[in-house]
Amino acid sequence: MTMAENTLVKCMFLELLEREFQLHLDGQDTEKIELARQSIEIYDNVEAFYKATGWRRDNPEEAGTEYLLEHKIVALVQGKLLYFSRIRYEDGLKKLEG
Repeated sequence: MTMAENTLVKCMFLELLEREFQLHLDGQDTEKIELARQSIEIYDNVEAFYKATGWRRDNPEEAGTEYLLEHKIVALVQGKLLYFSRIRYEDGLKKLEG
């Protein structure tokens, strides 16, 4: 069953996007919801996030776990770190609108 077929999963995802990443999407906008889903990366821990994204190298003064959580760069959900790639999302929006 996909997110589009499961209203509860879709609603929970939209709530997560708004609460953790300040992104409000209309529940009927399936293209943007799918784009947001594709823009989420899930990591087992902060070291895996650093390795995959180069965040600590590129942003050494903004690399502490507390900073990442406080500034909504990552979200801690059920022991996993979720990273919402705004660049990937915004690039996708340009393609949708263009």
